[in-house]
Amino acid sequence: MKKIKAILMAATALLCLPLAACSGEESNKGKINQGNKNIFPLSSTEGGATLYMGDVMPFYDDGVMNIYHLQDKVGSKYMFYHPFGRLTTTDYVTYKDEGIALNFVEDLSSPDTALGTGSFIKGADGTYHCFYTGHNSDKEATGLPYMEVIRHATSTDGQKTWQKDDDFKLIGASDDFRDPYVYYDSADSCYYMLVTTRQNDKGVIMQYKAASLDAAASGWTKQGVFFANDAGTYNMECPSYIEYNGFWYLAYSEQTSGADRVTHYRYQTEKGGEWKKFDLDKIDSTGFYAGRLEKAGDKLYAFAWCAKLTAGDVGEFDWGGNLVAHEIKQKENGELQAVMVENVKKAFSTSVTYNRTNGEKASSFSFKGDKFTAYGLDALSTNITRMHYTVKLDDLKGDFGVTFGIDGGAYDNRLGSKVLAFKPEENRIVCYNDVVNILRYGGELTAVPFKFETGKEYSVDILIDGEIVVLYFNNEVALSTRLVGIQKKGLAFYSNGTKASVKGISFYE
Repeated sequence: MKKIKAILMAATALLCLPLAACSGEESNKGKINQGNKNIFPLSSTEGGATLYMGDVMPFYDDGVMNIYHLQDKVGSKYMFYHPFGRLTTTDYVTYKDEGIALNFVEDLSSPDTALGTGSFIKGADGTYHCFYTGHNSDKEATGLPYMEVIRHATSTDGQKTWQKDDDFKLIGASDDFRDPYVYYDSADSCYYMLVTTRQNDKGVIMQYKAASLDAAASGWTKQGVFFANDAGTYNMECPSYIEYNGFWYLAYSEQTSGADRVTHYRYQTEKGGEWKKFDLDKIDSTGFYAGRLEKAGDKLYAFAWCAKLTAGDVGEFDWGGNLVAHEIKQKENGELQAVMVENVKKAFSTSVTYNRTNGEKASSFSFKGDKFTAYGLDALSTNITRMHYTVKLDDLKGDFGVTFGIDGGAYDNRLGSKVLAFKPEENRIVCYNDVVNILRYGGELTAVPFKFETGKEYSVDILIDGEIVVLYFNNEVALSTRLVGIQKKGLAFYSNGTKASVKGISFYE
């Protein structure tokens, strides 16, 4: 108790220290013209209102990545919602809003009163096909046995407009029957569809087969369970199935709440073979939900959304948010690792200066680990910012990292309201978004596992675009999160009992 009181008294005293004069190098941060660059876009805006992005349906075609997605928009009544929006990009830095691709139907007898996730594919004749989920909870009004049904639409003008096939209604055996993912198998010249559904009170991914994308619903024959939940009974949302360098990957998201609400993946070393998983079977954290894999040439990407928060600037992850894209690297054993998109790093490569409280340029810090220590930097720019540094641990005690949202400017020995904490004792990286003080970080927003070692130098990259912050640790794990209100406030490197050194601190816009 005496030790805690001493720490609190010391922290209180430090809050009262005046700012040191900033007489060093003038920073050019925030002065870089970034044009219309946007790495974590929203869906759209309408009448000045923000429209958030839900489940992402990436579709790569002729050099363009099409980001189809559920748009967080409702119609004249609450039961009409989630049209398909579409963004396009060629560089993952600038995105074009292409408007609404498919809309819900404001008719209570329609199976499309709300739309659910689907997928896109191009036929051999150049026609584009969309298979999607129609959702209407009023089964009596539709005359259908279940509230969800797989639907079909086509485009013959290069994805500019889409025509629904009103007769196409592929029905399952459960109210949960959604998120179709269609792919072509050249080995048997057939198309396959994966569908999220349930069987025997357990989440499964069912498989269907058709000879043609133009087949009627009756032409899609049931092939049985493609993958059964091997870790619980929850639904496995938004599946995607991709072959990449001799491995076959199935990605899906866990429809639960809390720490396990993440994008998982399984793999096969031969098509149709045994399903396997790595110890770390996740792509990112709970801040990266409904992730789907998509190839673009010889590269593999994962796309998902980072949700808004239940309480505005704090709280837990809600539904709908901003797009997050990762490039995916493959280890020799087939394990997947999320890294920063190569072109994003290139696009934000203009070095800018962040100063310490004494005016010196921030470059390196050492922490003795005997007490709480924080080295304050001046206010975070409103520009998109990329941070890079390396860190080496001399012990595995306490926690250390970067803290944001320090009110009043640059202060040493303070925590801001938001913290990205490396916790070597727990082998985890944790994000807190409602920090009270150095003894009370509050509840965790999100976390990823990572096994730390002493004496090893790790690289750290952080991308900040508005409220979205993505951490890439040692090109091995990624953590996406939402930190509200951190621009124009101070940030700091801190240690709360960890002996460590931070070097090569660099900022780019």
